[in-house]
Amino acid sequence: MPIDVVMPQLGESVVEGVVVKWLVAVGDTVAKDQPLLEISTDKVDAEIPSPAAGRIARLLVKEGETVPVNSVVAQIQTEMGAPAPAPEPEPAWDEETEGFPGHMARKKEPPLPAPPRPEPAPTPKPKPPSEPPPSAPPAPDAAGRIRVTPVVGRMAVTHGLDLSKIPGTGIDGRVTRKDVEAFLASGGAAAPPPAAPPAPAAAEGDQVIPWTQIRKKIAHNMVASKQSAPHVHTFAEVDMSAAAERRAALKAEGVSLTYLPFVMYAAAKALKEFPMVNAVVSGESTILKKGIHISVAVDTEKGLLVPVVRDADKKSLAELAKAVDDLGARAKAGKIMPDELAGGTFSVTNPGAKGNLFGTPIIHQPQVGVLRMGQIVKRPVVVEVDGDDAVVIRPMMFLCLAYDHRVIDGVAGNGFLFRVREILEAGDFGKA
Repeated sequence: MPIDVVMPQLGESVVEGVVVKWLVAVGDTVAKDQPLLEISTDKVDAEIPSPAAGRIARLLVKEGETVPVNSVVAQIQTEMGAPAPAPEPEPAWDEETEGFPGHMARKKEPPLPAPPRPEPAPTPKPKPPSEPPPSAPPAPDAAGRIRVTPVVGRMAVTHGLDLSKIPGTGIDGRVTRKDVEAFLASGGAAAPPPAAPPAPAAAEGDQVIPWTQIRKKIAHNMVASKQSAPHVHTFAEVDMSAAAERRAALKAEGVSLTYLPFVMYAAAKALKEFPMVNAVVSGESTILKKGIHISVAVDTEKGLLVPVVRDADKKSLAELAKAVDDLGARAKAGKIMPDELAGGTFSVTNPGAKGNLFGTPIIHQPQVGVLRMGQIVKRPVVVEVDGDDAVVIRPMMFLCLAYDHRVIDGVAGNGFLFRVREILEAGDFGKA
């Protein structure tokens, strides 16, 4: 009995995956839950386990291919004695109609028999072809993205096209390759981007590291964020004495915290007072989010991941620390799920133990703001004591807020950062 192995739906926001490597070959005997292949999505990498014990009968997708979720990628024969049927040639994926190969959900119907040929009639005078009725451009999803095939995406990048301006004739109004070719033929293409400089040749001893799917997605997102959102960076210098005292007191009670939960706590509290900063962009609209879900940047071997601490404003310092530790550990172990990387409304990034004084972060789209912590350094500062100025040593930190100037004006951006500083310096951290 053949059992299908499908590309799993690794999160609601994931629509396709790349078969990175097959861990088995046709004819191999496998156990239930044995890893069969490695896949990569735009969010995470994962190994796909076998749904049943048996023998690999067919591998239907080659390494490096991108296939939609729920597509069949292999078959397992559970009846060990029965020979597996010889694989039949599969039709190639049709980028134009987004048709599936023969083993997938949609199949092309066999052609109908040709009708009897009528008697030839006098050839009428040809008429000029009429223009097809214009169709509406494809609507973006909630994140402002337009779903297209990889071929269409590459054509858009090559020719510098805005796909939202091209009417789509595919399924659900998607833009197909023929739509792009027709648009180019009509002279509607944008000016081609300047030619990229030639790739440098690798010299002897150099190491060439091909980009993974996650690295490609990070690169795409960073470029898209800088191109779409006018970034404004504003800084505040914060006296972290109150946080340091609270941290030391909690450590004496057996609760070990970094400074990240303190900044998250202050940011969540300030976001409630400045809802415009707790927002996402959708097309030409701003959505003020009801929930405060803070994305936290985590450095992993495969690249930067940004898992989300949900309802951060409802968590204590200890609960924030626990959530960050859990998400960070699973992200580094490759066990984070795509839905845990989605839905953030604001971001906080921490340079870690080997940090630096300050930096200017890039906004995590479609969010409109990100707060970057700097290294905490003991420095002499001037304070007022009993009406007189005095020089004291304090743990100081720079905070940098990057905000999207399409949505956030300077008054709101500066006001939010000032409020975060007030909360940190006042030591108003609630119960641990």
